[in-house]
Amino acid sequence: EALPKRRAFFLPDLIMKTPKTTSERCIIAICSEDKKGLLGQILVLFNKRSYEVNSLNVSRKDINDLVMITVEVALPVNELPLLLAKLEKIVEVYRAVGYLAGEVNMDKVGFFRLSRSIDEPLFWSVLQKYGAVISSLGANEVVIRKTGSDRDLLELYGKLDGPHLLSFCKSGLIAEESLALLTV
Repeated sequence: EALPKRRAFFLPDLIMKTPKTTSERCIIAICSEDKKGLLGQILVLFNKRSYEVNSLNVSRKDINDLVMITVEVALPVNELPLLLAKLEKIVEVYRAVGYLAGEVNMDKVGFFRLSRSIDEPLFWSVLQKYGAVISSLGANEVVIRKTGSDRDLLELYGKLDGPHLLSFCKSGLIAEESLALLTV
């Protein structure tokens, strides 16, 4: 009995012929040497395909001259393997790993700058309920800090929103699972 013929696919052909899908939030962790111009080389790969970069974090490590670069990006999931392969072709990159946003613990740090005129009982109950801490205290303002997911930070933002909330920002993220990349 004759075996059916099978068609071989090469990774670039398979990805290029796959129709575009909707973009999903992905986290890409890159362990690399710390070299001038590296971040530019990496971002060119994202810009060429018009991927929406939501967050970028570069953290220096205690191991030699290594850095951990974490990118939160929206892209079609079927394009992720090719992007990771291209990232690993950069000489200074030791390893690049991708995760879907829901697969990893992704805590960020939110900073909330508030007027000192905030209602004190409300302020202290919100700090306690949401696990936020005072980061700095000025004559006319107070800055509080909260570590958590985007949802946690948004919920606290909703509680603090009003004329006493002067500004808000949040940090880039580091996926805890990416720390395993440091064993290069």
